[in-house]
Amino acid sequence: MYVLFKQPIFDREGNIAFYEVTLKDIKTKKFPKNLDPLKATSITVNIMADVGPEKIGNGKRVFVNVPSLFLEATMFELLPSELVGIELVENRSITDELLKAVNELVDRGFIFCIDDFGFEKVNYLPLLNKCHMVKINWKDLVYSEEELREVLGILKELNKGIIAKNLETERDYDKAKRAGADYFQGFYLSKPIPLRDIRSLYFMKGTVIKLYEALKKRDMGRVAEVIEQDVGATYRLLRFVKSLYRERAQDINSVEDAISFLSLNNVANFTLALAITELFAGHEEEEIIKRSLFRASLAEELAKLYSPTLEEKAYITGLFSLTDELMGEHPQEIAKELELDEDIAEAYESRYNELGLILSLVELLEEDINNEEVATKVAKILKVNKSKVKKAIKNAFKITAQMTYSKKKTSS
Repeated sequence: MYVLFKQPIFDREGNIAFYEVTLKDIKTKKFPKNLDPLKATSITVNIMADVGPEKIGNGKRVFVNVPSLFLEATMFELLPSELVGIELVENRSITDELLKAVNELVDRGFIFCIDDFGFEKVNYLPLLNKCHMVKINWKDLVYSEEELREVLGILKELNKGIIAKNLETERDYDKAKRAGADYFQGFYLSKPIPLRDIRSLYFMKGTVIKLYEALKKRDMGRVAEVIEQDVGATYRLLRFVKSLYRERAQDINSVEDAISFLSLNNVANFTLALAITELFAGHEEEEIIKRSLFRASLAEELAKLYSPTLEEKAYITGLFSLTDELMGEHPQEIAKELELDEDIAEAYESRYNELGLILSLVELLEEDINNEEVATKVAKILKVNKSKVKKAIKNAFKITAQMTYSKKKTSS
């Protein structure tokens, strides 16, 4: 799965000045093998246009890596020039068409940066007077300290901003500062942050809102409509239900057929969980996904013991309780953005309501799932027999296993 990463670029005071976005493979954290750079740029620009550079960069300018051939395309018309920087990579011979494209982009207000700059790379020199900034690769420096000061001095006389990249140690950072670099980027300061496929994230949010509204209204027809709008969701739901009801599988041929075998709550819960698992398919996220599904199922099971009217909300509360780890967004922010009920957001913020109590008990049990004393404590709080708490845990494990098994089978 291709994922957009962003990495901050800092000024001399240690403040974030810009971001750089790059497309990577979620598993290797590297540029996807066999993916044409032009296609990678196209995907990146499309995502930036869909979401908006302001949201991606938190109001800071966002640099995108662009092969020289791509500068001749018109896709940058989709992006606001005041929030976007263009970083030229994989430069080839300078052509009149390339110079014309750069002139047009600069005239429109885009900031232009040359990656891996060096005066020894003579093919860069015709572009130098047109660019605003240059990047120097600190990992592969070819200059002595004296030569480096001279190079940076010339660049400063030409009013070029200087970004020292690939700073991996404190020594690298200090050396770049002493040399006079204006901006700094590298693992020593901050690693690239995965943004996921943001378009999918927004699709998922929209689907969740529709499903949640249908859930509150108990509108079975509307739930079916939402699911049917997603071919992948339809396929997985049918496979999931058929795996549960093998003896009657021939009777299941549509979403409505599948829904007729399940309660509205189960259908909605399945599809909400599916939205999460569809968005995050990398191995590193699998355990967090399982924990999210387990928390959702256990919260629902505990709600049945404590206050059955809270089952649906408890499931959703548990499902989104790990979004800080999975999506980089706090659960209360997700709840507000999705316009979930106030008591769900309140459960994340303060834990002072009934949903907050249930979530706290879920976390307590999750921390030491086989601890008899913890189960006894939870049973006492819920005012039920300990055997019911242990049965709730068993049911939650079973439901989670069904969900993750269905995901693996349908993705293989």
